[in-house]
Amino acid sequence: MYTIVYKKEFGVMAVDQDFRKKLFRGAKIEDVIMELEKLSQLCEEKTKNSQSLERQRFYEGMAIAYTTVALKLKGEFDYIEPKVIDELYHAVEKNLTNTVHTEHVDTCSFCRRSKDEVGELALGPGVSICGECLKFGEEVIKANAHKR
Repeated sequence: MYTIVYKKEFGVMAVDQDFRKKLFRGAKIEDVIMELEKLSQLCEEKTKNSQSLERQRFYEGMAIAYTTVALKLKGEFDYIEPKVIDELYHAVEKNLTNTVHTEHVDTCSFCRRSKDEVGELALGPGVSICGECLKFGEEVIKANAHKR
């Protein structure tokens, strides 16, 4: 039997053996459903307040898991086809791929300095460049043009 404890800084309820005993032994299904819905709501709030994309995805996944179990206990569906789970995974994977392209907006893709350090950035598809790196690039291109 596992004991799972989430640190308070993550804002997730501590789950230890005493909690399991209180929640599942003799608990009414309605009470379990209410607890799952509360946990789902907590995770949704944490998703909105998280700065980190990884934490957002973690909390989104937990909210979906809690909601799915609550719905199952309510009898609102009989089963989930594996194809649906695969589609959910691919949708999240695609979303992660799309968000990677926006990472460079606040930092230069070449020197990795922030927009605050270097000023305005020239943006391209999935990349950005500061004025200093752009000037250096121009010099390299000019130097190579003279060699031809």
